[in-house]
Amino acid sequence: MPKKTFLNLPEEKRNLITDTLIKYFSQKPYHKVDISDVAKECNVAKGSMYQYFENKKDMYFYAIGVSYQRFLKLFEKLDMVHVNLFDYYENSIETTWVAMKDLKSEYLLLERAFFSQDSPFKDEVNEKFLKQSREFLVKIIKYNQQKGYIRDDIDPVIISIFLEGASFYMKKFVIEEALSRTSTTLDLDISYFKDALSQFIKLLKEGIGKK
Repeated sequence: MPKKTFLNLPEEKRNLITDTLIKYFSQKPYHKVDISDVAKECNVAKGSMYQYFENKKDMYFYAIGVSYQRFLKLFEKLDMVHVNLFDYYENSIETTWVAMKDLKSEYLLLERAFFSQDSPFKDEVNEKFLKQSREFLVKIIKYNQQKGYIRDDIDPVIISIFLEGASFYMKKFVIEEALSRTSTTLDLDISYFKDALSQFIKLLKEGIGKK
């Protein structure tokens, strides 16, 4: 977490440092990011960065946290909780695609942090941010059970765990396929994601859909 010295900075300065950290950590592996470069771009001394944060790892997790929150806020604004779960997955690809373009650095950082082989804290990142996504997903599941869209004979938390695992490895597959074809998933056409997602949704419907 950032120190009080960072939180007491003017908003414009905080935003500049935040966005610069996100940019650098999204563009390079963690061990290749030089905080001196970040400080120089923000027009602050390198020592000041360590007055704002405990260490480089603290800066890294802060950048990931902000990126994650920006994506969650986008989904919350679109009221993605009160939708059919299967529509959610279908619509979320469009929403996520737009977000990936609008929040390019944030997306690339999250993709690198969660899935890249050069991510040094992958397990810690997943554990730290899993709770936030699970709470959001459980709300969607409970709504769908109440509406009769999905089975209500299974605990919503168990369903969320199932969906987390399935979604994680689906994303991992898509990202690995993307990297084998292009430099990033942002270079792929959205139709590729839609084809893969349609098969994924078919499997979900057969497993948790209300008969």
